[in-house]
Amino acid sequence: MLNARNVATGLAVSFLVLSFAALPGVDAGPQTAASDLIYVPVMVTDNKNVPVATLKEADFQLLEDNKEQKVTYFSAAGEPMTLQMVLGLSARGPVTSPGQLDRVTKDILNAVSLVREAGSGTPVVDQIPLDSDSMFNVMAKNMDALSKQSNPRRALVVISDGMISSGMQPANAPLPKAPIEASKVVPFPIHFLTVFTTQPPPSFQEGTNNSTGYYLQQMADFSGGEALTGQIDNDLARVATNLRDRLKNQYVLGYKSPNMTKDGKWRKINVKINPAAGKFKLNFKERHFVPKA
Repeated sequence: MLNARNVATGLAVSFLVLSFAALPGVDAGPQTAASDLIYVPVMVTDNKNVPVATLKEADFQLLEDNKEQKVTYFSAAGEPMTLQMVLGLSARGPVTSPGQLDRVTKDILNAVSLVREAGSGTPVVDQIPLDSDSMFNVMAKNMDALSKQSNPRRALVVISDGMISSGMQPANAPLPKAPIEASKVVPFPIHFLTVFTTQPPPSFQEGTNNSTGYYLQQMADFSGGEALTGQIDNDLARVATNLRDRLKNQYVLGYKSPNMTKDGKWRKINVKINPAAGKFKLNFKERHFVPKA
């Protein structure tokens, strides 16, 4: 079995010279997602940020708009995960030229390999050519492909510096409206891991060189995922490892929403743990969106 370091070394040979081939998606797990259920991924950690993998369905309480809902689907920690990944970098960021092979690229590729271990089988890694303007086209393609997978346990992880391409002016950066709107209703979380070199972490704002990250943060928030930062040559490997472990050990709760009126509004979701099970930290999808008719 290849470890993360071996995988990263192998990938680095062609890093940013040739894109990864888009590996076939692996539909992990025997259960099939129901189109009428709302799926709520829940990450549970203890006071040391270690994933808690021993909870049962009876330990959870799920509410929509402050009213308790019946959980009709439950996936325990450690069950197979369908994972897809996107790696996209700008020449404005820490990787400045195709073929660059140094501690920066090795650390980024090691992070990709670590997160990839959360998936079952052979997770897709869709590497965008360096300094391409195609981030959101690639995101849309991967969101569509993952939406067609039948396993309710699924996630999309994008690793990027969050910057527009070096040849684009911030004022000309297009608004990726369709992928952003789609992120409100996809049945899986989108996690965005920003890679950077020097403190402080980048501040993402629309209309700047960091507008790609601004839109990716929105998509992570809308989908119920996380926006994380990892500093190269510092804590990037640790952040990637923590994300891998929390993805592997996340729970998924499914329920039928009592209010699917097509009004273009959000429904608030809350998840609680039975106090008898212990005191834990929870990270979960906090809302779901119903588009207008």
